[in-house]
Amino acid sequence: MKKLLILLAFVPMASFGQFSKGTKYVGGNMTYFSTKTNFSASNNPANTLFSLNGQTGFFINESWAVGPVVNFVSSNRPNINPVTNLFEDLKVSGFAGGLFARKFFSISEKFFFSLEGKGLVGTINRDLNSSLYEESSTRVYLSLRPAFTFMPNQKWGFDASIGEVFYQSNWNTGYLEENNFQINLGQVNLGVNYFFGRK
Repeated sequence: MKKLLILLAFVPMASFGQFSKGTKYVGGNMTYFSTKTNFSASNNPANTLFSLNGQTGFFINESWAVGPVVNFVSSNRPNINPVTNLFEDLKVSGFAGGLFARKFFSISEKFFFSLEGKGLVGTINRDLNSSLYEESSTRVYLSLRPAFTFMPNQKWGFDASIGEVFYQSNWNTGYLEENNFQINLGQVNLGVNYFFGRK
């Protein structure tokens, strides 16, 4: 963590990104996980979460890219019905869209550091078969994250973001109305971008 803070302190000394106005890129990342908890000898179903993020960036100068961003999420959490003593699926799905802005700094010809801010708003829908939950809610996500990009050639960029500051409301599972603000310093996220028109 200390190394990341030291790097951020010297970012203003780094040169701007080596991109030209009009360059475009598309990219994104995907998340999937499945967990299972066995309370007895029975074979309990797994909890699952699938999330897909995509964005398109347009360079407005040599170091700033802006553009639209979208997110889709789907999750399933089996829950025992106390009346039937059988598992019922608590299904949630959501969609959101918004904008992002990203500032690139050149470390070398193939390595870049960037700061990205984004905001998304959408809805989350719950198929829970219960009067205890709202069927639909507004979901919101605001974030700021640092990222490192490796570009082995002019077309492909591989991102690794370390940590994130974000506010979210009903963002992923969303079985209940929830809002939280977090500073995440340890999580690493990987992504891939494809560039068009880079000179």
